[in-house]
Amino acid sequence: TYEAPCRYSPNCRPCLPNPCHNGGTCEISEAYRGDTFIGYVCKCPQGFNGIHCQHNVNECEAEPCKNGGICTDLVANYSCECPGEFMGRNCQQRCSGPLGIEGGIVSNQQITASSTHRALFGLQKWYPYYARLNKKGLVNAWTAAENDRWPWIQINLQKKMRVTGVITQGAKRIGSPEYVKSYKIAYSNDGKVWTMYKVKGTKEDMVFRGNVDNNTPYANSFTPPIKAQYVRLYPQVCRRHCTLRMELLGCELSGGRFQHLPQIEISVRLLCSISLVLFFSCLPLLEPQFRVNSCQNDQELFCSKNCES
Repeated sequence: TYEAPCRYSPNCRPCLPNPCHNGGTCEISEAYRGDTFIGYVCKCPQGFNGIHCQHNVNECEAEPCKNGGICTDLVANYSCECPGEFMGRNCQQRCSGPLGIEGGIVSNQQITASSTHRALFGLQKWYPYYARLNKKGLVNAWTAAENDRWPWIQINLQKKMRVTGVITQGAKRIGSPEYVKSYKIAYSNDGKVWTMYKVKGTKEDMVFRGNVDNNTPYANSFTPPIKAQYVRLYPQVCRRHCTLRMELLGCELSGGRFQHLPQIEISVRLLCSISLVLFFSCLPLLEPQFRVNSCQNDQELFCSKNCES
């Protein structure tokens, strides 16, 4: 400390050398600390306090991390480790919307698998692109071939996305419940080099719990989330056959949410004189693609288009 006599000394320089720590700024002051004239005050940068800015503030005491995020105090800062479905500085932003398998945003060509089960002399085929959550019909799921010892199914999201979870569902085949009881997850940015999702802090592959019946959806979250273009699911234990319906959850890398925008009706006259009515339902996800529901001569052709907003 600087005692009162320095106040009247022509050589009094209380800020030389700088008594303030951690980048604090020393300012000449007429202030007293108790009965003592100190001649200076330390202006502390954010994250520090104390007479000489000597104390690092514990920002985690204010509980800045929301939605179950885990706070780590840093030097003049903090960080939040967010649950898989949340992101942002304080885990304040949800990232758990469906990525379009059930809704059809993900096209048939984007869903591939190691094999396809064929029944009834090959007439009944359980294709990979049938693996859409809540799909209806007699053939309403993907089933791996019986001789496929290492089955997998993968989704190409067409660009790198933040994937925070997956929902799985079984189905009935020939009246019998079939489903995936457990599975592993891998991811890739090029569809060639794959990384298995690991148990946090280990080199052990994470085995996710799957379904317990043929119809009830079961969700698992990825903490930390996956950032990749391709996601692959490897069934580990299956009831009867590996039969699956599914949906991926997540958002854009930037955290953009998927929102249905108001429909815009545009009428276009085709060469065949068919009135084409397009209903644009825009989602900030994938490149534009058309899905034709019906088309008859001299009638309206209804299509839906998914596009980037």
